[in-house]
Amino acid sequence: MKIYKRIISIRMLIITCFLQFAIFPAKSQDKLMSILKAELHREKASFDTCATPPYFMAYRVEDTRKQVIETSFGTLVESREDQSRLFTPVVRVGSYQLDNFHPGANRRSKTVPSSLPFDENAIAIRQVIWNAVDNSYHDAISAFGKIKASMSVDVTSEDKSPDFSKAKVEKFQDPELKPDLHFDRAKWAERLRRYSALLLKEKKILSGAANMNYEVIRKYYIDTDGSETVENRTAARILISGTVKADDGMDLPLYLSYFAFSPDSLPDDRTIEADVKTLVNKFTEIRKAPIVQPYTGPALLLGSASGVFFHEIFGHRVEGQRMRNESDGQTFKKKVGDLVLPAAFSVYMDPTSRNYHGQDLNGYYKYDDQGVQSERVTVVKDGILKNFLMTRTPLDGFPVSNGHARASGGMDVASRQSNLIVETNDLKTDAQLRTMLLEEAKKQGKEYGYIFASVTGGVTMITTDQPNAFNVTPIEVYRVYVDGRPDEMVRGVDLVGTPLSMFSQIMCAGGKSEIFTGSCGAESGWVPVTAISPSILVKQVEMQRKAKSQERPPILDRPSISFANQK
Repeated sequence: MKIYKRIISIRMLIITCFLQFAIFPAKSQDKLMSILKAELHREKASFDTCATPPYFMAYRVEDTRKQVIETSFGTLVESREDQSRLFTPVVRVGSYQLDNFHPGANRRSKTVPSSLPFDENAIAIRQVIWNAVDNSYHDAISAFGKIKASMSVDVTSEDKSPDFSKAKVEKFQDPELKPDLHFDRAKWAERLRRYSALLLKEKKILSGAANMNYEVIRKYYIDTDGSETVENRTAARILISGTVKADDGMDLPLYLSYFAFSPDSLPDDRTIEADVKTLVNKFTEIRKAPIVQPYTGPALLLGSASGVFFHEIFGHRVEGQRMRNESDGQTFKKKVGDLVLPAAFSVYMDPTSRNYHGQDLNGYYKYDDQGVQSERVTVVKDGILKNFLMTRTPLDGFPVSNGHARASGGMDVASRQSNLIVETNDLKTDAQLRTMLLEEAKKQGKEYGYIFASVTGGVTMITTDQPNAFNVTPIEVYRVYVDGRPDEMVRGVDLVGTPLSMFSQIMCAGGKSEIFTGSCGAESGWVPVTAISPSILVKQVEMQRKAKSQERPPILDRPSISFANQK
């Protein structure tokens, strides 16, 4: 997923270790917030004497501490601590109706991020803020001048919405976080070392890693309207991954991932080690699996695969802010009130949900990156499109934010997904879905259908200068024969198509809802997300063969290592 070409994807972050953080009582005022407030008021007062003063200013700071541990095949590879404190100013000149962030190719303001000192030296911090804000103001003036000059030659935009909207003033402060120096780094390194050592049991695995990180972010937001929010966000992740190479040169990755808000909430050794042993068996199976041939026909997407499918193909097309750009495909902009999914389906975006059936959700937050309180948004109800994900950039018919302005440090905000939840009021059982898959395959004269068990991500194109298509990357796919032969794993699959066509082929949903946790990258950087969905049965999917490497498997076997010695 990338930005100007609007190639958007959801990908698992490679993850790492654990530092415990203890919460101490909040001070009357966070010291960094006090510095930000003082500098914002000083600079706004100075700018007010200029010929073109800003009508709105905001400061964001993302203060991140992260501990990382990486292991490979039973050996500790890296153990480190990362820290960053990124300051992102926003300066808007003009008016709510028209300002320097007006949509338009190469005409809008660009955010100028800066790294703040880690200590609380007010003079040093204010020097960095002053320099970054002064640069942002000059950039804003330049951009606004170009926008006003271009208005007379631009084709009139269909959307007459203002460039910015007002929002409720918010005041919120989480307690301060302090690092606990008693973290047992050796303990966590040993656990990860054991997990990655299990991958040695399959000698054809070319790379095998168990990585972990525990990330604590303290996010600051302040603006000239009066909003002040300070929110803590934590994420503990484990990623276990490996790759084998088929005899024809195709690289075949598989992985396991685990997410929780704190290390103590992650699964125990017994659970993870059992999962890794199952993963090793899958590596043996997938290496020998036949390569898929181009196919159109019925398929069943299990929960996690279905969640990524909805994130990629549907979710990015209901992110409202980019619909202001005439270059956006605007798949659903004119379809509010229309049936866009089967009548049994509803889709929500809910950043207010911290857990789902006992599992922590990566897309949870209290306030977005414009200081707006997060909201549960009903995007589709009973198949009918109801709403879009909105920032403070309005859209015709959607004049205010619903708390979905998101960005990584140093990036401009954009409408982004949070916790995507797909529900159905006509839930089928797993057995019913499998029976329906086979019946549909027979009806279409197919020898088999497919089951997509897991995917690693995908890309989707949403601009007008290219086909509005998608490509989802499955990693565990099974062929299901109508004559009762055992299911067969296949490899080399890309799931492709166009969104409206694909949505029209969805038949029903059922089975247990599964959670896919990842990080999504688009024009505002990488943000944490979750997708939750039941399995879905699709009448017609299109599959193509995946590109493969021209490199052949190694001639030499991997060195023989006694697994017992790795314990």
